Amino acid sequence: MVWQPIKTGLKSGRKTLINFLIKNLCNQLFSYKLLILNKMRASISNTNSTILATLTFLLITLCIYAQPPRSQFKPPARPTADDWENTTGPYKVLMEVDESLPDYTIYRPASLENFPKKDNLPVVIMSGPGCNNDGDFYRPFWSEIASHGYLVFAIGLPLDNEHFPKLWYNTADDYITILNWIFNENERISSKFYGKVNTSKVALFGQSCGGIQALRVADDPRVTTLVFWNSGSLLMGNVGPTDHTKRLDTESDLMGDRDLKLILKSLKIPIAYFVGDTDMARDRAVEDFNDIQDAPVFLGIREIPGDSHGGTFFKKNGEAFGEVGVAWLNWITKGDKNAAKVFKGDPCTLSKDLKWIEIRKKNI
Repeated sequence: MVWQPIKTGLKSGRKTLINFLIKNLCNQLFSYKLLILNKMRASISNTNSTILATLTFLLITLCIYAQPPRSQFKPPARPTADDWENTTGPYKVLMEVDESLPDYTIYRPASLENFPKKDNLPVVIMSGPGCNNDGDFYRPFWSEIASHGYLVFAIGLPLDNEHFPKLWYNTADDYITILNWIFNENERISSKFYGKVNTSKVALFGQSCGGIQALRVADDPRVTTLVFWNSGSLLMGNVGPTDHTKRLDTESDLMGDRDLKLILKSLKIPIAYFVGDTDMARDRAVEDFNDIQDAPVFLGIREIPGDSHGGTFFKKNGEAFGEVGVAWLNWITKGDKNAAKVFKGDPCTLSKDLKWIEIRKKNI
């Protein structure tokens, strides 16, 4: 989130100075996503913690009310064709919206003739940033995944540079809607997906708020693996509506009525966390890793300049997150032994990339 000065008719030096100070304060606050404040809170007394929490709330409130109306926001610059056209996988990628699944975007191999005789086609479902219904802001990442033989569903529709997606919109129900649809299509004789999809391999991906939505349905028996991107189970609290979600302009059920940490601890499927070094989700991901006892779990913390909570999804082929996402899927859903080495072994090959500044694994 980038702060924009409040537009009023005042031109005084005092007003300009106040706007300048608020701008820089808010930019710093949202750029580091409260990481510094979280670390301070962990090291001070309860009394001082209460004071710090109050000050933090006041700062966030000030920044929120300093924002212009949503109509004045300019959508972020979207990726260009150069970022997704030359993917590294063997398949040319098609992006489409199926008329029988009108609220979602599909990324898949343009030709399905190799499936299932020469390759299998696992399912990947993902909600992108802010639980918004944007089906192509992460197009470089989703295209890269699909180019390696995956059927990828983005929750939301493709948008152009003139439109802003609905924030805090996607929910856990979207994952179930897509799951039910593709399972039915795989069995419907007249469907282009008939008999093509490996429905025994389903990966749920979720970025930030989307990770919570994926977690809420990860105990569905059809799910094979869960990947949190810049996320953690208690990133926005636990069981909603929480104090966090009450401040959001949304009617969507983002938190549900089930204890998120209990869902996480009950899972037996492989789980992965990929977060940035200054990511607001870093501490939550580490907490989750420590809490998980039975499931295979991997945690990778990546040095990402700037807004590390935004990941690398919108860069060419999804850059580092694209690479690690393909490797995780190739190992877990296709049994690729070389891909397994990225995460297994001591050291695993991912650790040779020094920009992955911290790696942890358990039951792997």
